[in-house]
Amino acid sequence: MSIFRNLDANCPGCDTPVTFELVYSVAADRRPDLREAILDGSFQRKACPTCGTQFRAEPEFSYMDISLGLYIGVWPVSMRAKWREQAERTQKVFDDMLGPGASREAQEIGKRLQARAVFGWAALVEKILARQAGIDDRTLEIAKAMVMRNLDTMPVPGAQEFRLLRLEDEDPVFGWVRTSDGVASNAVRVPRKLIGEIEATPEKWEPLRERIGDGLVVDLQREMLAD
Repeated sequence: MSIFRNLDANCPGCDTPVTFELVYSVAADRRPDLREAILDGSFQRKACPTCGTQFRAEPEFSYMDISLGLYIGVWPVSMRAKWREQAERTQKVFDDMLGPGASREAQEIGKRLQARAVFGWAALVEKILARQAGIDDRTLEIAKAMVMRNLDTMPVPGAQEFRLLRLEDEDPVFGWVRTSDGVASNAVRVPRKLIGEIEATPEKWEPLRERIGDGLVVDLQREMLAD
């Protein structure tokens, strides 16, 4: 089930305390409306009652989506420098709930899920979109590397992240997302055939795929963002 808690966060516009109903966990199969709210950016977003500033609390919860075969430990962007430790925490929770420490029935569910750890809303949305589109997240990271290599300019790492924003007629659309407020810019639409070309030549990309896919944080930018 999806489990909630209340937490006060100060408005970035006027410092007024605003009460959020935050989740400990999201069970997307039972609450598909929460999956859609995550994708459209409305989940855990509120307007300050004093000044009207729209903002959202940083994510810190588990996301389970059996229909998509995903279990994701979702952590705040502010924790990404400790991505190894947070990945270990995610693995432990997964093992206790759906792995060796769980009941036989829960373990059967766990076998159908791919465990991941992400940092921030944009990274979570990217994982969900990729799985909905049938794109392996390691293949997606290789595609991102190829696109980034051909960009004219590169923002300073950390302040912005290169993420999958959406799909248009099955073509991935990437862009730079500001970590401070989630605003995206400089969108680049990439032909879906690029994904197919990467998948058709696995031996060419195996070293990079193994490095990217080492552990639960499958993200080309993980070391760069940690800095």
